[in-house]
Amino acid sequence: MQKDLQKKILITLIVVLPIIAYLVGFQIASRDSVVAIKPAAVVATKEVSDVSDLKMFWQVWEKVKEKYVDIEDLTPQKMMYGAIRGIVESLGDPHSEFLDPTQSKEFLDSLEGNLTGIGAEVGIRDSSLIIVSPLRGSPAEKAGLLPGDHIFKIDGEITTHLSLFEAVEKIRGKEGTQVTITIFREGEVESRDVTITREFIDVDSVVVTKREDGITLITVSTFADDTAIEFKKVLAQLAAEKPKGVILDLRFNGGGFLDAAVEMASQLMSEGEVVKIYERGKSDQTLSVSGFAVLPQTPLVVLINEGSASSSEILAGALRDNGRAKIFGKKSFGKGTVQELIRDFADGSMLRITVAKWFTPKGVDVTAEGIHPDFEINLNAKEFFAGKDTQLDAAAKYLLTGKVEKSVTNP
Repeated sequence: MQKDLQKKILITLIVVLPIIAYLVGFQIASRDSVVAIKPAAVVATKEVSDVSDLKMFWQVWEKVKEKYVDIEDLTPQKMMYGAIRGIVESLGDPHSEFLDPTQSKEFLDSLEGNLTGIGAEVGIRDSSLIIVSPLRGSPAEKAGLLPGDHIFKIDGEITTHLSLFEAVEKIRGKEGTQVTITIFREGEVESRDVTITREFIDVDSVVVTKREDGITLITVSTFADDTAIEFKKVLAQLAAEKPKGVILDLRFNGGGFLDAAVEMASQLMSEGEVVKIYERGKSDQTLSVSGFAVLPQTPLVVLINEGSASSSEILAGALRDNGRAKIFGKKSFGKGTVQELIRDFADGSMLRITVAKWFTPKGVDVTAEGIHPDFEINLNAKEFFAGKDTQLDAAAKYLLTGKVEKSVTNP
């Protein structure tokens, strides 16, 4: 069962790689507090009745063919794809999408090429295209893009009518070319244009920094297929060095493979649940750690922010719910759904559809709540990019002294 889930659960969205863009979507709703709930209680298990009378559908089809002024635009194939898109769009779920053969081919062909783009993860929130997170060291980060920035235009074209696929395709492009993104940022009155030169994206998913105070910082930028292996190597070395504490930095990390999050949790906890999954028509599933932890007792703090999503939230939630770590930073993005890519259509079309929801070990619905930090710490963007990191400093002080500054809030 877990193997099947790992094959179809890829929960990240990276502009430089369209497969990731297709397999995931993001949506957030804020609440005042985290509420523990049982997964099965969240999603109604009701049968969906078949539509027995399609008479009106065919009436509209025929009237369109009979009345529409530009007859050259009336092709049965275009009408059929439009109708199918309407079915999927009626779900009101930005994570579900139909891709026609042309879009599907572009999607698959892109897997064979170099990964070029701006290095940002994008998603849909409240029907608006937003920056989920810029990758560390990427052109997007260097240009100053931040989680939550609303993408209003791409090269002068308003994005409100674009699907997620179309937006991703417009942002991506050949290495060395430029794209201008017009963004709205919370707290600002006017929009701003940000011109970014596309680059080949090669970001290390696991980076280790050994601080002079004896604390080790492990920055994880994404949950790729080799991230868990690299993470295990890092922890094996640290186990021999016995650091005073470890800070796991999951900020600006939009997620990745579910199995990577489970494997990484297994390196830090000897026992415990990692994630609960509800899928229609199946029993609730719980994925637990393997029981072969490399670093199960070293003091640990996790950093998250508004750009921490999906797999980042799974790992952070598991470590906190099992009492393994404290969380510092800001409330995470809130992505708790699973998409499956269905490719068995004769004409080469694809369907990406939400098939499951996931919850923390204590049953928190992350889509509704996000992951709330144990200690909430603001971070000034300009200061951060200038090298001042108040969240990191507070986490290190906590590991060294067990104390937190009075200015830090405890939600």
